[in-house]
Amino acid sequence: MNRDYSRFDSLTSILAGTVTVAGIVVFAQAPVFAKTPQEIAQVAISTTVQINGKTTGDGTGFIIAKQGTIYTVLTANHVVVDKDTYTIRTSTGKDYPVTRSVLLQKGQNAPDLAVVTFNSAESYPVVTLGDSEQATVGTEIFVFGYPAIPPSRKDQTERNFEFVPGYVTSRLPTHSDGYTLRYNAVTKGGMSGGPVFDGEGRVVGVHGEGDRDYDDVTDTDRTVITGKVATKTGFNAAIPINTFIAKLSQAGLNRSALLINTSPTATAPLKLNNPQDAKTYYVRGLTRFDKGDLSGAVADFNQAIQTQSDYSEAYFYRGLAYFDLRQMPRSIADYSKAIALNASYVDAYYNRGLVLSALGDKPGAIADYTQVIRLDRNFAAAYNNRGLALSDLGDQKGAIDDFNQALQINPGRANTYFNRGLALFRINNDRSALADYTQAIQLNPSYAKAFANRGITLVRMGDTKGAIADLQQAARLFKVQGMNADAQKALDLIGQLQR
Repeated sequence: MNRDYSRFDSLTSILAGTVTVAGIVVFAQAPVFAKTPQEIAQVAISTTVQINGKTTGDGTGFIIAKQGTIYTVLTANHVVVDKDTYTIRTSTGKDYPVTRSVLLQKGQNAPDLAVVTFNSAESYPVVTLGDSEQATVGTEIFVFGYPAIPPSRKDQTERNFEFVPGYVTSRLPTHSDGYTLRYNAVTKGGMSGGPVFDGEGRVVGVHGEGDRDYDDVTDTDRTVITGKVATKTGFNAAIPINTFIAKLSQAGLNRSALLINTSPTATAPLKLNNPQDAKTYYVRGLTRFDKGDLSGAVADFNQAIQTQSDYSEAYFYRGLAYFDLRQMPRSIADYSKAIALNASYVDAYYNRGLVLSALGDKPGAIADYTQVIRLDRNFAAAYNNRGLALSDLGDQKGAIDDFNQALQINPGRANTYFNRGLALFRINNDRSALADYTQAIQLNPSYAKAFANRGITLVRMGDTKGAIADLQQAARLFKVQGMNADAQKALDLIGQLQR
């Protein structure tokens, strides 16, 4: 389960009782030495678990404490918040029922954290928790988790883990659900609740949000209001482990129950003043990009590329910076260079398709989205965006097929229901379009454009009263969201209907 972390988009009852865990040794303050990535991966494999719901989505967690045969797992609240029967699958492939859950997200601004327990006579190791304050900008981190199996992947029966390196790109002072530790590691749905390790193999964060920016799609015939498409930024976020440690009493735990090592690291973060180090410029460029300093990011990526001409990731992020600067030809050139260096660079194909679509080259965008799907059949956003391009070119059947596939992979995306509703509207299938707009609204009650388009559909179906009610709600939401031009469009339609 993986939720969008976005500038534009963004799960609680508590079971009675507390978790009691026996004390475990806390390391004394002493220098610690970096492990190899292979050593950290082995720690991650042995301590991380799958959390599988009987009817809901899947997530990840990691073992933080043990008392006798009772193991305590830390995860994200949204992984286990639904009223469902959950099981824990350990590294040995054995399944255990969750025996107790304590949900820590007790308010709008509370962190997205939860602990669950399971019983096993088998011995499993526990993680060592670190000091997330030491995870400063430029620090190398590793994210571990078990991506969910999309419904379309018929040949896969078991969830496979992913171990992904990255760098801390920024530390936000505040953010909804507590996701203030940001990094550029690649993640997928189902990895929520997984551990974020530092270079010594200590957990410094709980992963849970993937970053996307959402950009408006221009409707060529201008008859209805269109939706948005997602730009994959490659940035993701975790809740710092110190946030959890501060809430141990709410979880029914004592500090002595955990393995905690907050000793200073023996390996400092990357120095940002070494002109010969391409990685140095690359990491600083990521940080500047994440903070909105696009020109500074471009300058650093330039230096990284001058130092290492085959640095495909630097080309990718420079292309993303150029896109945000609306320098589209340069953005396309950089994505193309990244692809030339790495023919399997899925995100580069995806983002290049987005730029081509923004420039009106729908066939070129379709070709790139198709390549994404060849490389990753479960990339829901690529199906969604290819469907949008096909719809704009008049191929509503092809578009609807793509939206159907996107929703089979990710049935929780309001935007995709909206987009399929638009394609159905365009072929005069008003009842099905109405159902899709309604589903989009159920998933996102603030979806102004879905109210607007549902209102327009009701006009064509002859339900003037229902249309006016939807258009009035659309106008209110548009105003609240600062979309005054769209609000006026809705009001103008209401005026015409009331004449």
